[in-house]
Amino acid sequence: MPVYNAGNYLEEAVESISSQIWNGEKEIIIVDDHSEDNSFAKAQSLGDRVISVEHGGAAKARNIGLKMAYGEYILFLDADDVLSQDALVNLFIAMEEKSDCDVVYGKAKDFVSPELSSEQRAKLKVRENGYGGVLPGCGLIKKSVFDRSGYFDENLSSGETVDWMMNVKEAGAVVREINQVTLRRRLHMTNTGRLKREEEMKNYAAILRKRM
Repeated sequence: MPVYNAGNYLEEAVESISSQIWNGEKEIIIVDDHSEDNSFAKAQSLGDRVISVEHGGAAKARNIGLKMAYGEYILFLDADDVLSQDALVNLFIAMEEKSDCDVVYGKAKDFVSPELSSEQRAKLKVRENGYGGVLPGCGLIKKSVFDRSGYFDENLSSGETVDWMMNVKEAGAVVREINQVTLRRRLHMTNTGRLKREEEMKNYAAILRKRM
């Protein structure tokens, strides 16, 4: 879990992992990207393994957490989102149904963060139904896949998950999608897509140019 100034949401995100109805062994790794709020202090009481690093963006934080992980499977969850309670059960069942499966993606569903005012809520576009996409928290990934696809591109300040998934498919990995909602995506006033929209579009353009 990469964290940057998400102290207000961090506990709920971690609780959504701890309260999964799947009863397998879990390891929660929190990588604080040199937050300026109380994120690191909160993380220290919540995660199994917690580290604070020099600010370098979500891609760098995910790569660091990935290298720390002991488990065979990886799920990246953003610190302001939460997992559906049956997320891991549904993802693991889908993974085990196909022995050659490398990545399983569920769907996301938006929710508005409860602290927002009615004026702030009016500025948000909420998707009422579940939707697909390459979103952290939607995917269960075999750790061995990274040996073939490489890690996240730390030169990208956003869009790194889309870029990585393109690498995965180019490496011939087997990717499966399921219809169950596995991620509840929090909408608030400081989502990366809201604050860095122009920069995000530039990154997506760079990703496409790289593959043309």
